[in-house]
Amino acid sequence: MNSPEDNRLKTHFANLREEDQSAAPPFDRTAAAATVLSRRSSFLRIALAAIPVLAIAVMLTVRPHRSPNAVPRELAAWSSPTAFLLETPGKQLLNQTPRLGETLIHTLPASQDEHK
Repeated sequence: MNSPEDNRLKTHFANLREEDQSAAPPFDRTAAAATVLSRRSSFLRIALAAIPVLAIAVMLTVRPHRSPNAVPRELAAWSSPTAFLLETPGKQLLNQTPRLGETLIHTLPASQDEHK
């Protein structure tokens, strides 16, 4: 199982591992840099979250106040003289809720043509 090729690969990989370890920075320095970056990013997150809150607060304080002389919308609403043409025929019938035992269309008085 321990062929000369296996031994050669093991020594080659051991040499590569040692080479990488000598080139890598110490862990303490890497961990310290990560904590500094996390503090900066947390400050950045807080600042970015505060921007919309401040913008809304400024909009609420700067917005123009209504005049007490303003005309209510109900009085200022305009209605077209031909608006009735756009209404659905039988609108009253469609808006009614049916009741049990009651007909939807009430019987109308018979026309004079039917009596003859």
